[in-house]
This record gives sequence, structure tokens and C-alpha cells, in this order.
Amino acid sequence: MAAAIELAGVGKRYVLQSGEPLLLNRLRRRSTSEELWALRDVDLTVEEGETIGVIGRNGSGKTTLLRMLSGVSAPTTGRLRVVGTIAPLIGVGVGFHPEMTGRENVHVNGRLLGLTAAEVARDFDAIVDFSEIEKFLDTPVKYYSSGMFLRLAFAVAIHTNPQVLLVDEVLAVGDLAFQLKCMERMREVQARGTTIVIVTHNLQMLDRMAPRGVLLRSGQVAFDGPVEGALSAYHSAMEGRAPGDDTTARVRVELLDDDGQPTRHFATGGTVRLRVHADVDDELASPVLGVMVAPLGLGAAYAVHTGIGAYAGVHGPGRPVEAEVELTNRMLDGSYSVTVAVHDATGGRQLGASEPAVFYVSSEAGGAYGVVDLSARISIDGRTVSDPGRQRLR
Repeated sequence: MAAAIELAGVGKRYVLQSGEPLLLNRLRRRSTSEELWALRDVDLTVEEGETIGVIGRNGSGKTTLLRMLSGVSAPTTGRLRVVGTIAPLIGVGVGFHPEMTGRENVHVNGRLLGLTAAEVARDFDAIVDFSEIEKFLDTPVKYYSSGMFLRLAFAVAIHTNPQVLLVDEVLAVGDLAFQLKCMERMREVQARGTTIVIVTHNLQMLDRMAPRGVLLRSGQVAFDGPVEGALSAYHSAMEGRAPGDDTTARVRVELLDDDGQPTRHFATGGTVRLRVHADVDDELASPVLGVMVAPLGLGAAYAVHTGIGAYAGVHGPGRPVEAEVELTNRMLDGSYSVTVAVHDATGGRQLGASEPAVFYVSSEAGGAYGVVDLSARISIDGRTVSDPGRQRLR
């Protein structure tokens, strides 16, 4: 199969000006700028009809990559080639004139994306119907919310039938119903053989849409392969340490799969296994162990601790606490963290806590959203219309 996108040794350099006035710097006879490489030595090939997801921390070069693929920016070094018509969704409302109405912007933006005037007229009603903003169609778009911008921008782009679709985080703006509508339309575009590049922090959408993931770190490709591996690598990069200043126990947690191998990707319905190791500085008898699981950015979804006196044993320097934890995984798609803490025998004083071990859960419970899978079975007039055995949206 032919390549739709090829990058070889691609780099992008920006020149940052200093904060001092230019004339003052000239009088002092010193440089007024410094170089910043947003991307460096990127090699990437995307086949026709392939969907890939690009992830990474803020500042890793994701948006810079999409801007170059869309033709907005040129590489400083290397070679870049994109074959076919391109529909870029690299910013909410990009290509829209704020003083023009939604109706006028549909015509203008459609032409900018390669449609003829006749094609825009032919698809106009379908575009408006998809966007769900017919009531505001004759309102200048400067009065639109970001969500309304998104609806119209996506509706226009998706009706251009591009050969290459570039999507940058804009799907995070709309409400849940519209996000699902966009995902279904993108599946139709996938089925037609369109090449899709998605940049997003929505790891649930990425896992459902893209079989292949690319992780960028400091402007370079840190991982390129199956999306599960990309998500695991991303979570490893996102971990941060959080021990207390008065820590007398240093706790480490390792996430394991069913074969005892390190992993950061789990499936709903399986088991999340933890291996815990805690080095303690002082004599410690009958410690209490606490475990907390939390969706990233939210409070605890589950917390548990061993009972006081449930374990009898003495630990100290050279005699670490070793423990294993098994969690029945009913979590739905998303990113989570698990933290393990060691307390004294009364449970009243925390001696140390692990850094949050971050992991990702993928679920086959299509149509279910939230944190936990409660496996709802719904019947109407005695007939089952929904049950837990739903298919994955891949």
C-alpha cells in the first residue's frame, strides 16, 4: 500500500526573541534571540487509509507536527510529503471570518477546503443538519461559543470527503452527544479509506479510533507502534513523585498483568495486580496498608485498607514490607492512578506513600460511560433491550 504521509529527518526550529527592546540589545552588542526546536529528526510514515493517534505532554511538538502536515508551516530540516486532499481541523474556527455569518462561512470555508461552489450548495443542508446550529446560521460567528464553532467547523470539514483528515483536540470542545456523533462520522470516513491523524488528550477516543499510536517527547518520536503500547509509554512519562517530607517508609508499586509482567494497560473485567515494596527506616510492627484508586484529575473512586491487627509481622532496615494486591477491574475506559500507603500499627500515622502508578483501562462496554461498569441489563415490556454483552467500538 502506498504512503499517504512521509516524514524523513523532519525538524522545526523557532527563533525566540529576548524580552529586552531590540535597540537596547544592539547597543549592548549582544544576541536578541535563541533557538527552540519544536521537532527534531522525526521519521514517520502513514499508509493510505491508516488511522494514527499522536500523544504527548504539552510542548512535545504535537500541534507543530499537524501544522506542518496541513501546510500551515514548513519544516526547517528534512523532507515531508502528504499525498491527496487535506481537511485540517487544527483549531476551532480556523478559516472562519468572525464578522461573517455561519451561512457565509460555510460557503467560504468549504471553498477553502477544496469544494466547488456547486458542491457546497449541494451539501449545504447536510452540513447545517450535522452541525445542529440552524437557528444561529445567520448570526455572525464572532458571537458563537467554542462549541458552536466546533460543530460548524467539523461539519464542513467532514463533508469535503478528504483523502487526509487532520484532527487536533477540537473534539474535546463539544458536548458528549456531539462527540459521539463526530466519532461515528469519523468511522464512516475511516471505512471509506481516508487517512486520519488524530492529536488528542482524550485517551478513550484514541484507544477506540486509532490502532496505532505515536508518542512524542521533547519534539522526538519516543514510541511508534500499537496504541496500547503508546498509552503505556505515555503513562510512564506522566508519572510524578509525591512522597511526604517526613517519610520513614519508601513505597514502590509495580503494575502487573496476569502473567506477572509489567504493564500499564488493563481491560475491564480482568484483574489489576500490584506488587508493593516498602523500605522502612525504623522498626515497624504490624503495619496497616492502604490502597487508593482514582481517575486522573478526580477524587478517589475506591479506597481500602487492611484491618488493624490483621497482619502481624515486624519490619525495619533491611527487612522491607512486601505485599501483593489484586483489584477486580470494573473500571471503564480512561486513565487512572493507584497509590499505596504504609501506616503504623494503629492506622493513625502514615509513614510513606508511593508515587501514583498511572495506568489505562479499555472497555468493551460500548454505550457505557463514567468510572465503573455496573453491567446494566435493561428490559422494556419484559424484553431485554440492552445487556452487558455489547461490542467494542473499534
